[in-house]
Amino acid sequence: MTNGRNRSDMKCEFKRVAFLSALVVTFVSLSLFAMQNQTLHVVYMKSWNDEDYVSNISRQNVTSIRSELLNASVLQNEMPRPATCTRQENVVYIKTHKTGSTTIQSILYRYGFARNLSFVVRKTNPHNGHIRYMKVTKDSPRKMFLPLLAAGDECSFRGYNMSAIHVVHDRSVFETFMNPGTKYITILRNPVTQLLSAFVFFNLGKRTTGNTSEIKLSNYMKGSSWKRSPYGRNSQSKDLGLARDAFDNETQIENFINRLNKELDLVLIHEYFEESVVLFSREFCWKLKDLAYTVQNNRSKQKPAISPKLLEKIRIFNHADFRLYDHFNKTFWKRVEEQGPGFWRDLREFKKLQNETMYRCFKTSNIPEGYVPGTNISNYCDRYYGGLFLFKNIYKKQKKNCTQT
Repeated sequence: MTNGRNRSDMKCEFKRVAFLSALVVTFVSLSLFAMQNQTLHVVYMKSWNDEDYVSNISRQNVTSIRSELLNASVLQNEMPRPATCTRQENVVYIKTHKTGSTTIQSILYRYGFARNLSFVVRKTNPHNGHIRYMKVTKDSPRKMFLPLLAAGDECSFRGYNMSAIHVVHDRSVFETFMNPGTKYITILRNPVTQLLSAFVFFNLGKRTTGNTSEIKLSNYMKGSSWKRSPYGRNSQSKDLGLARDAFDNETQIENFINRLNKELDLVLIHEYFEESVVLFSREFCWKLKDLAYTVQNNRSKQKPAISPKLLEKIRIFNHADFRLYDHFNKTFWKRVEEQGPGFWRDLREFKKLQNETMYRCFKTSNIPEGYVPGTNISNYCDRYYGGLFLFKNIYKKQKKNCTQT
């Protein structure tokens, strides 16, 4: 009798748990969309939530919620994009340093090359066309740039479609030679990992003493050696126009961020790259297939370890970049929320497309180590891989169309 009662009790308990579980699943499915604004704001917009170094909330929770949003049945039958969507083909992309920016650049190059769009390119730099920290004025196009694509020998230096090079942001100047209605975008990265990446890539600690990479980074930040390179302290803010003498001025930093908030039409976030690409697609009316990509400049060099003490030093050292990132990380997710449930449908579709592209080209989800891209612009996979390869084709095409200099 006792065993019979135990089995009966166990069955009842199992049914009770199953019933409660069903209620929970139903509740989650029905409420996810209603709670999306609050959930995303709490989980995604936590300041500096880098998965390795600065986690205000566990990455597991973020991944779990993202997965639920992507798979919730309430999102399976979304409305299509608005009929008012107009394709935007005039884009200035301020390429920041060590932020995943080369991948976005390659997307723009591939898109523009296929459609005969004209790029801002420094004519004396056939390697990559970058201007970096050279001053640009309204007179720079004729002196510094390749002319627009044009028939015959005609030369024109007004009405460029795109810019995707390293250059300091100055919208008022760019508006003098870009097409009317051009959109201005950039990408930002968590200031911790961005600094670590720059520290290794640009060898910023070469003149700094220290037995370990962490000590060298710490000494680099407290010394004056960072002033020798533009790629160290607050480099994202510097790329977007903040002067070095304003790095410690709260009022100027605040004014700088407010100005960018008005001047930049879209700010992408490196830590949420796929979401950024989908948001770009929806806001600029590009097809998802136009935005498929392969990762560029993804180096595996070991970066310095981060202790809580060093993390606090980085926060002080890169204060302007932290404020910049925090602000636009929040506005990014507000823009996502405004897209409605269709955004999550597109993200699902893009993940599928991205996976198909990688397997088509590399037979794997990652680019094989040591892979060397081809040189055939008509080849599908070569176009999807090459940043500099695409640029060199653009340079040749744009320079060749004008015999006057």
